[in-house]
Amino acid sequence: MELTTIVISLTLLLLYYCASLLRRPKLPLPPGPPRLPLIGNFHQLPKVEPWKTYQKWHKKYGPIFTLKYGQHTVIMLGNHQVTKDILEKRGERYSSRPRMAVAERVTRNLQTSVMPSGHLWKIHRRLQTSILNNGTCQFYHEIQELESHQLLYDMLSTNDFPDRFRRFSSSIIYTLAYGKRMPRGDEHEVQEIDFLIKNLMEVAMLGNWLVDIFPSLDYLPRQLSKWKRIADDFHRREVKLFTQNLKFAFERGPWNWAKSLAGVQETQQLTEKQLSYVIGFLYEAGSDTTTAVLEVSMLATILHPDAVRTAQLELDTVVGHDRLPSFEDMSNLPFTMAFVKEVLRWRPIVTAGVPRLAEKDDEYMGYRIPKGSLIIANHWSIDHDDDVFENAESFYPERWIHNPNLPLSGFGIGRRVCVGKHLTMNSLNVAIARLLWAYDIMPEKSVNGIELVDMLEMKQIGLVARPMPFRACFQVRSPSRELVIRNMGATSPEATNEILDRIQASAAGSKAL
Repeated sequence: MELTTIVISLTLLLLYYCASLLRRPKLPLPPGPPRLPLIGNFHQLPKVEPWKTYQKWHKKYGPIFTLKYGQHTVIMLGNHQVTKDILEKRGERYSSRPRMAVAERVTRNLQTSVMPSGHLWKIHRRLQTSILNNGTCQFYHEIQELESHQLLYDMLSTNDFPDRFRRFSSSIIYTLAYGKRMPRGDEHEVQEIDFLIKNLMEVAMLGNWLVDIFPSLDYLPRQLSKWKRIADDFHRREVKLFTQNLKFAFERGPWNWAKSLAGVQETQQLTEKQLSYVIGFLYEAGSDTTTAVLEVSMLATILHPDAVRTAQLELDTVVGHDRLPSFEDMSNLPFTMAFVKEVLRWRPIVTAGVPRLAEKDDEYMGYRIPKGSLIIANHWSIDHDDDVFENAESFYPERWIHNPNLPLSGFGIGRRVCVGKHLTMNSLNVAIARLLWAYDIMPEKSVNGIELVDMLEMKQIGLVARPMPFRACFQVRSPSRELVIRNMGATSPEATNEILDRIQASAAGSKAL
């Protein structure tokens, strides 16, 4: 009898405990701006420089706040500590991507950046890392020096720096990926990838498509869904370009990424179409982002001549005027390298990035982060975090010398960090160092002397923000420098093949050690 009483008592206590848990109020969502029924904050979705609106909301509501865009709960992260705590320290919960109907229709979940985490994404990541890790990227210096030399040569006869930056960036990736240079910049492959990049950036941007805010619209038939027809056409063009590039890469004589990855055992798990996306994504993403950062560097050069003079004095002291800066000089150019890092921080080009997905219920700072919510890191606020960067609005390269441990988040944070960060950083370092060594870069002036440069505004094309169009004049700094620039050396296809063969030999030698 006593045993029965004890069991009943324990059962009642357990039921009471469970009931108390059910009655316990849920933790609140992070605060945020007031919202309307059904559409939430969709009516407040900023169309121009949205990162600045998010920055204002962070200052009002704190480093983590909530938006409701239609059926989606969006958690915005706005400083380094919060972003590191959530995306890095809890990366296993936030490494996937939400389903976005238009991006999924365009890419068929074959595109690395919008692919949900899982087996296929891990294969992509391992294969891409094998050709883009820091050690392997050292073997690509010769290609980057060749392309940056041509960039200097091109600027002797034009001031159209955005077009020449695009050629430079595209040619580096295309040469490594497929074994062929893009010496002009108007080749079909460059024009087509430029078109597809703009498309990808648009489809991956939250809020650009109503169906991504209200996913139930995905059930509409194709005849009533113009976005489905547009997405299908983009997918066909993307597949055609990627598979043709892969085929030509296999047929060409020299080493390239396509041939290198084709021999990896893990690649045998992929179809030809899937492999074409592993490499095609690198070409698609790398060429546009590098171009955008170089445009920002020119804006910084024009607006901050004192920093330019300091970099040029350093370059003149270390390099002189009878040869180009090389990768061997970089360790002796601390201010110039700090200049590049400050460009990345001062005007981050990926201001919000592709949203992450909360795969589990979580809590942080006493707030609830529900499973299925979208997590967006507002990189503008992160890179202008006053707790980390003193006088954050200022362009001040010296900050990276005074504190080499400052966080550089321009390539992302956590498990989705940009796989091409080492290659991109090397391209930026050599290109910017050589441009500052070779040219005085000044704003172009109108007849009445007014500078034709917008000093502050950035425009957003999909995920990437870049300066509003402006003009600049490139004046070579001395006759001796011009002579060095004009001495281009061999740039024939045969010479390129020899460079690629040297890369293959270096990579093979590295693996043998």
